[in-house]
Amino acid sequence: MRSILSRSGPGSSRRRLAARLVTPLAALGLATAFATAAYAAPSPAAGATPGAAFEEGTSGTLLTFYTATDSTVWTGPAGGPFTQVGNGKLIGGPSAVEAGTVFNFVFGRGTNNALWWSNKFEDGGWSNWTSLGGSLTSRPGAVASSDEDYSVYARGTNGAVWALDHTAAGWGNWHSIGGNVLAGTGPAAAFINGFVWVLVVGTDKQLYIQQVGHGGFSPVGGQTTADPGLAAISDSLVGFVRGTDGVGYYHRFLSTAPAGWASMGGSFNSGLTAVGSGSTTDTLGLGTNNQVYRNTGTWSSSGPTFSGWTSVTG
Repeated sequence: MRSILSRSGPGSSRRRLAARLVTPLAALGLATAFATAAYAAPSPAAGATPGAAFEEGTSGTLLTFYTATDSTVWTGPAGGPFTQVGNGKLIGGPSAVEAGTVFNFVFGRGTNNALWWSNKFEDGGWSNWTSLGGSLTSRPGAVASSDEDYSVYARGTNGAVWALDHTAAGWGNWHSIGGNVLAGTGPAAAFINGFVWVLVVGTDKQLYIQQVGHGGFSPVGGQTTADPGLAAISDSLVGFVRGTDGVGYYHRFLSTAPAGWASMGGSFNSGLTAVGSGSTTDTLGLGTNNQVYRNTGTWSSSGPTFSGWTSVTG
């Protein structure tokens, strides 16, 4: 995955960030990417794992991001209204983050297989989609540790996980963190206690996890053929997957709680995505009717209590 990026990048100012994201790229179908007024949104595309992030500058508003049947990207709270994130088009599902309390970003694999991104403006609109290069073969997984520090991970053409990091100095270069990822699946990432962790599906369909910068991937059992989710809560990490039976499963890491994968019900045709806040997680996936469903978990030392799967998009 050869880098075609420079190290110049956005600073902490939203105005300077926005100015860097306005280059039209009509030849790739990713130009003029400003959010329009909310109206009847198209249905989610079958099999495309949704994204989720808490809305920047708010308390507790969880936004869903999904790729529609026409490959456009849409976002909104549970039940809508949903608005289009520009007019960019993706292969597979998007990945979204809240960087500190300043920005919302959304990332995806463009139709040219490069990584593309967009950010939200104060007026609620979204910037033009802009290429960050690379050569992806999966949905990306994104994670933020502050309003300046965030990273994106994806499966490269050699099957390994490739990373792209942003700091106050701007974007770095694509670099590999290893692994051998199952084709058709992408990494999930989460930040806890000063470190980023990445969860992937190996070619044997089992799950593997890595503390980035501290060794390679270690097996954690389970079995799936879809994108995993990874969320950080107050004392641990929680992984989420669609099992080979189509049901949702979870596994709690970095905790004295009983290990192993346990069922959380549901029936899905996509991978799962997850975000954490305090002692709660929110997990999202596409049901067999191709609508997004959400399940909120409340975590104690003995285990989770789940709200049950409820419809987000229809």
